[in-house]
Amino acid sequence: MGPDTADVFPTRRLAPGVYAILGDTGRGSEGRANAGFIETAQGVIAIDAGGSPREGERLIRTIRRTTSRPIRWLVLTHHHPDHHFGAVAFRRAGAKVVAHPDRRTLAAEGGDDALRESWTAVVGQDAMKGFSFADRPDRPVESVDTLRVGERTLVLFATGPAHTPGDLLVWLPADRVLFAGDILIEDGVTMIVDGATPVLLHALDAIARLDPVTAVPGHGAIPHVPQRLVDSTRSYVQALRAEMRAAVERGMPMQRALAPLPPPDSLRPVSLNSRRRRNAVRAYLEAEREMFGLEGDSR
Repeated sequence: MGPDTADVFPTRRLAPGVYAILGDTGRGSEGRANAGFIETAQGVIAIDAGGSPREGERLIRTIRRTTSRPIRWLVLTHHHPDHHFGAVAFRRAGAKVVAHPDRRTLAAEGGDDALRESWTAVVGQDAMKGFSFADRPDRPVESVDTLRVGERTLVLFATGPAHTPGDLLVWLPADRVLFAGDILIEDGVTMIVDGATPVLLHALDAIARLDPVTAVPGHGAIPHVPQRLVDSTRSYVQALRAEMRAAVERGMPMQRALAPLPPPDSLRPVSLNSRRRRNAVRAYLEAEREMFGLEGDSR
């Protein structure tokens, strides 16, 4: 099957040569993630790789519907499986990986083998055929880096642990297009359990200062007005921090502080209800550590 007739994902042109590969909308973090690519005279820069080798291959076929230029780079916004488990397909296509070197996530605490097995249970054996970990960067980014390919310039910002320790913002200054990874998602309830609420707020401030015309969230619909999604996410995080801080100051046990929240959804760890509860646990633990002057990671 030729690249013009292959099974592909929907795309949206964001600016000349700049495309979003659209994931699912209306499903929050449970939907397929957004991705993207930038065409240059010297090749293609892909952004995020999907959640399996099969998905990565479909992303490559999607790119091939627009351009036959070689894929030079794959930029990963972070190291959660739904964004990087397709990276092996891009490596086999000749791409080098740009990513933050910190790959730690709670899901990977049991090691890479356990993470692969647990994710295979989610997406299925067929989707994972040919898998190997391919997210270790050829070009690590730990602060700010500028990637120039052909006529294109991308600025990569490591935000610190907002959503994960390895978060990167991908900014195209000439077009004012931002790929935000999961620092932004469509419902404004960014999952914080691999990050920290103060860092997430700083990351949102950084996005606001960039003032993008277009901001592609990690999951879901691309907002018509990016600042509204930034503002709603900030309002959610600030309110959660204030609520959990007040509970800690009153000496309220965590379970009592969480009691007003809907129960988490069984076997759906990133559903909206589950995210709200997991974020509240994180914010409560942060408030305890802040109140008592403790330092270090509260995970």
